[in-house]
Amino acid sequence: MKTYSVELRHAASKRKINALPNNRLSPLKKRLPTDADAIAWAQAELLDFARRRSGPFYQYVEAAVIELMPFGVTVDGKDYRRVGRWVCNADGLAWRESPAAVLMADA
Repeated sequence: MKTYSVELRHAASKRKINALPNNRLSPLKKRLPTDADAIAWAQAELLDFARRRSGPFYQYVEAAVIELMPFGVTVDGKDYRRVGRWVCNADGLAWRESPAAVLMADA
């Protein structure tokens, strides 16, 4: 079993996601057997969050999925691996896989 973290953020738009203070919720953590299970869990958390919130600061919502690595293991000097992120905006819901995840899958 792997341990995953989901980090939810929100803003009025993608451009403003990094400029808005206090737009990040506390990370959620869960042990799951596969990346696919973590991706499905993150999607459910994102949709639940988006359903309960509205207003101009909730037009763009994202949920980053991060695999927490075993202690002492690093990838590019960091102790986690971002699997990808779900994005919910006016265009709908979309999964955006991390470029690092694609490279590791090809290896």
